[in-house]
Amino acid sequence: KKTGGVTQPFPEKLMEMLTKEGSNRSMVVGWLPHGRAFIVRKPLAFTKEIMPKYFRQSKLTSFQRQLNLYGFRRMTQGADA
Repeated sequence: KKTGGVTQPFPEKLMEMLTKEGSNRSMVVGWLPHGRAFIVRKPLAFTKEIMPKYFRQSKLTSFQRQLNLYGFRRMTQGADA
């Protein structure tokens, strides 16, 4: 019987992706030095090579929308940017 719902919540998938890919592919995606934020350095490589491994969506805008839904915010200035 199918129970429906999400097998692994988005924040858990995000953390798994950042833990694995951040150490292996830090030129594409990874934590900033202070560890309070992450950065997608190469959006094209991120959407083609990394996103399909962890998420159903394949568009960066869909990924950003999901981040916003969970309260993540884009930072363009300040100490954490």
